[in-house]
Amino acid sequence: FFIYTLTGATLRHPRMLSAQLLALQPHALRPALTPTRRGSSFWSEPWTEPLLFQSAWRMTLDIQSGGARLAVPLEITFSDEPVASGDFRWTVEEPTCCPARRLLASAGAFVGPKGEVSVEARPGGWLAEPPDRCGRSALRFYIDFPDGAQRNGAALPPGRAFFRAACWDGAQLRQFEAEAAAVRAELDALGAAAEASASLGLSAERAEAAVPSERRQLLEYQLEIIERSMPDERGVLPGPGDLQMAAGGELSIKTDGVANMWGLISSNFDTIGGFTFAPIRPA
Repeated sequence: FFIYTLTGATLRHPRMLSAQLLALQPHALRPALTPTRRGSSFWSEPWTEPLLFQSAWRMTLDIQSGGARLAVPLEITFSDEPVASGDFRWTVEEPTCCPARRLLASAGAFVGPKGEVSVEARPGGWLAEPPDRCGRSALRFYIDFPDGAQRNGAALPPGRAFFRAACWDGAQLRQFEAEAAAVRAELDALGAAAEASASLGLSAERAEAAVPSERRQLLEYQLEIIERSMPDERGVLPGPGDLQMAAGGELSIKTDGVANMWGLISSNFDTIGGFTFAPIRPA
């Protein structure tokens, strides 16, 4: 991991400290930027998107409301076929670096009070955003459910459902997991040293010399940056190549209305549930 030095003047002036901490972000944790073949944009490599092409996954929608639960399994395939840009302009304008591609989806099904219920699903779109400084690519996609689905009060409204997950290049993920472990180990060592200093009754100046507070701040900041890009408690699933796919994510729907002029100003999204992934076959 990276070592930095802050001056005593910085510690006396919080604004200087904030400026130095902000300066670390692009310098400390972002891989070298290299040009891609996608337009004129410059993004960090390696790019995880091609690893998803033609890979198929089993996906289970999970919506809960008032003790009721709706679980709808279906299968999706990340096609490499482009989708017209107008189909994918939601939350943010589609980046020119990563055009949307078609997402194929099978019909889903669940068991209701009267037996098995089929849930129609129509093809949607997907894109993997450029990786952040720690190699995490946000994975966004949508599927159209013309009739929706409902079970005991838990409902998937008819229309378009939006999904957000993440994926990583395996080598980068392992690199930053190792860096996070090293930072935690040093923080633990600093904590133990601070306890030892306190037990010895050292003066504030001597305690500061033994365990520099600016070093702890930098390490805590560095760990926070890394952990923002790490998988959550659900973990990851191995995909094609060395792709690591988040085991689940969020499910949202649009809730445009009078307040945002029905989407003319901006789009509102409400998270109504989540979903989990399971691999079917690699590309």
